Amino acid sequence: MKFRSLAALLVLVCCALISCKTIEPANSTLRDLQEAATPEPYDSVSPAHEQRRAKAAMVKWVEQYLKHEYRVIDQRFVLTPPGSTDGAAIGSKAHHYVTQNLGGAMQTDGWFGDVDYRIFLWAFGDSSPRYVAFVWANNFLPGTRERTLVGYFELVPSAKH
Repeated sequence: MKFRSLAALLVLVCCALISCKTIEPANSTLRDLQEAATPEPYDSVSPAHEQRRAKAAMVKWVEQYLKHEYRVIDQRFVLTPPGSTDGAAIGSKAHHYVTQNLGGAMQTDGWFGDVDYRIFLWAFGDSSPRYVAFVWANNFLPGTRERTLVGYFELVPSAKH
C-alpha cells in the first residue's frame, strides 16, 4: 500500500513539474525584441487565451502578405495601453534593437502594409539567416478600451521558396 501511494505521489509530482514553465526557451530573440520595443508595464504580454482570433488573423496576414515565402515559427504579442497610437515610435525602437543588437538588415523599404496592418521585416545572421518581423495592427481591438495588438514574429523561408 505504501508503495502505491509513493508511486502515485511521484507520478503527480512529475506531471506537475512537466506542466510548469519554469525554464525560458533557449531562443529569447522575440522576448528581447519585445522588451526593447515595448517594455512592460507600458505594454503587457498577451496571454495565449487572450484575443485568439485577432492573433490568428495577424499570423495569417503576415504569411499572406509575404506571399507565403515565409512561415511564422514563433510569435509573441502585446496589447498597447488604451488609446495608444505609438506604432511608429515602437517600430523605430524595434528597428534600432534589431539593427544594433542583432546586426539585422531591413528586408522592406520602410513600413509595408495595408489598411489593417503595418510590418517591418529584418534578416540577420550570415550563413543561415534568421528573420524577424514587427507587426502593428492599424485598428483598435473591439471591446478593449482602444488597445492595439502588436506582434513579434520569427519566420523561416517556406518550403516552396
